Amino acid sequence: MKIRPIVPADLNALGAFFTALTPATRRLRFLAQVHEVPSDLLESFSRVDHGNHVAFVAEPCDSMRPLLIGEARYVRGPQTDCAELALVVAEAWRKVGLGSALTSTLLRSARAGGVRRLCGDALAENVGILRLMRSFGARWVPTADLRIVQLCVETEPHGTLERLLGD
Repeated sequence: MKIRPIVPADLNALGAFFTALTPATRRLRFLAQVHEVPSDLLESFSRVDHGNHVAFVAEPCDSMRPLLIGEARYVRGPQTDCAELALVVAEAWRKVGLGSALTSTLLRSARAGGVRRLCGDALAENVGILRLMRSFGARWVPTADLRIVQLCVETEPHGTLERLLGD
């Protein structure tokens, strides 16, 4: 598989990717039942600034046509070192390390861009993302809606800053 930054030319492939997801997976990604991702949202998802809005897509190495199998992104608000995280992997590509690879890529990019923490909301029933983010040291923060948890992961590997400072 190949992971690369998203580009505007990915618009149609991104739409096809979201359409191909099962309704259950789209619900886990968007925290609500979404039958079709609106075209204006797809447009904003494919036109990122690679600074405050960064997105990566994954595709099989042997694909002869644009075929996306995973998508990960973060969006940083103004004057903050924290960004919102989102991630989804196609059903057929789960449990092969793609989610970990996308998360690692996103964390490296965020760290290089001055983002210290990535946080994302997830349905509490989404065992896959909870397990994945826990493997990266994510903290779970309860929300007012008991069906949703917020997962926050530091972009610096745990203890790295302390080792560099000699504490």
